[in-house]
Amino acid sequence: MIQDLLIAIDNSAGSEPFLDTAIAFAERLDAFAKVTMISAGPLAAAEFAPFGAIYVPEDVLRSDEAARLEEVRARLASAKVPVELRGISDDVAWVAGDLRRSHPLADLLVVGPADSWEVPWLHRRVVETLLLSTGTPLLLLPTQSTLAGVGHAVLGWKPSREAIRTVHDLVAIADPGAVIDVVVVDEKAEGAADQPGVADLIQHLARHGFNATAHVIATGDSAAEALEEFTLRHKADLLAVGGYAHSRVREVVLGGVTRDLLGSARVPVLLSH
Repeated sequence: MIQDLLIAIDNSAGSEPFLDTAIAFAERLDAFAKVTMISAGPLAAAEFAPFGAIYVPEDVLRSDEAARLEEVRARLASAKVPVELRGISDDVAWVAGDLRRSHPLADLLVVGPADSWEVPWLHRRVVETLLLSTGTPLLLLPTQSTLAGVGHAVLGWKPSREAIRTVHDLVAIADPGAVIDVVVVDEKAEGAADQPGVADLIQHLARHGFNATAHVIATGDSAAEALEEFTLRHKADLLAVGGYAHSRVREVVLGGVTRDLLGSARVPVLLSH
């Protein structure tokens, strides 16, 4: 049961519509909402991130952050659930690390789409940090979403650790008896029975009381787009996928499907790692 949400926003006015959506989601769950506002130092232009920082005196930055926190606090005053607000501020290159070191603890992390953040690079970095460092599932929630429950979910499947983690997280949040479409994206679109692990997965979900069916769809131009289109076409509440990542020297880069969904998700997406 989801009782404790952590909602991450940046300090721009563009975050306000998403914040309203996220608080409405918390109200539908009757869950405690912890809102973290992330303030990055000013940049010459958003597309320069993480470079192009502009010097502004520290006292001015702190004053601006305090004023923005008060604006957000006023916006949250009418929430029908308990809400806690805090701010984290630092240079754009380091603020996501500050968030990680704060050890955020929640049942579910909630972040808006990239266009609700002033600096898209920071959005991607914050999602990457939360997803890969907390062990907590992350919900990417489109700004106009009215997600109230998960009675019908699409589970993007590939035999991997991340996908199995996604199964466990989806089982924990899906409504009892929910319909779950297990979808394999395959270039050859071969039969579901031939896909590794699918038969066992369907049985596992059935033992949990879910109505699970396997599907195999062609890749097309993008696996992420194919999964989104399937979710929209079948009017599912949620798309659940593993939050894949590829290790590189001194950094972790999100996998292609995860990265594509972060950039253009049109449906609520549950990411697990």
